[in-house]
Amino acid sequence: MSIRSIIFTILSVVVFVPAALGQAAEGKSKAKPATAKAINVTGKWNTNVAGNQDLWLHQEGNIVWGMTPNWDAAPGELGNLVRGSWNDGRLILFYRDSYKGASGCGGAPMLLVMKSKGTATRLDGIEFTASGETPEKVFERASPDSGPEFEYPYGAELKDCGSLPTHELAFDVNSDQLKGSEWSLLKSVAELLKKETGIKIRILGHTDSTGDATKNKDLSQRRAESVKKVLAQKYGADEKRISTKGWGDEQPLVTNDTEEGRAMNRRVEITVAR
Repeated sequence: MSIRSIIFTILSVVVFVPAALGQAAEGKSKAKPATAKAINVTGKWNTNVAGNQDLWLHQEGNIVWGMTPNWDAAPGELGNLVRGSWNDGRLILFYRDSYKGASGCGGAPMLLVMKSKGTATRLDGIEFTASGETPEKVFERASPDSGPEFEYPYGAELKDCGSLPTHELAFDVNSDQLKGSEWSLLKSVAELLKKETGIKIRILGHTDSTGDATKNKDLSQRRAESVKKVLAQKYGADEKRISTKGWGDEQPLVTNDTEEGRAMNRRVEITVAR
């Protein structure tokens, strides 16, 4: 998947709230205000994204997943999928237009970032496109109905699309230790490796450009190794089929000139090894 095919959206909430916990900027950055709880975005949202698609969202802790309503679907068939997590006071959502968890990767992916301080009823933001344009985007909460319950198919997305950029895997500032104790994303990836014994994967660590570049590259490598360790030791994945690489700030998805851009660039990406 080409980086150029990725579309990014930054959203801010009309009703403001304290920042949520998440992966912070690397290096010696300016002091930040105290973090705060993520709001719960469970429900149905009307949006002007991808042809005015509605979104059904579920949330557990900081993890968010959902899909577009698929009224004509057969029982059990999913709509277009969306996933993400609260990080550093921002809800980062990864959305693939036309991807339903099977039968190909679907359309170009988008990354949406929402900021909030309270019960959000309207989200306003911009979209970072491959051309560099930033069209405005609006989300409005339509109802508390979050649609059908389902487990997000992280492993299927990795297999079908060849790449699984994640913001669901969070770290403290300058730490290589994963936050949390259970990671449904890594469990799903491990299950894929057990089922598909011919697949090998790479875990790629990325930071923003804040701080020393050499230290950031080392940090990103250690974070990638930490993810590999959890996959192998906790979820039983074959570590011989998992390689790692720390890129530091060398492969940004968008500009590092803004806080939103830096938040998007701090990530772990899992790819199918070619």
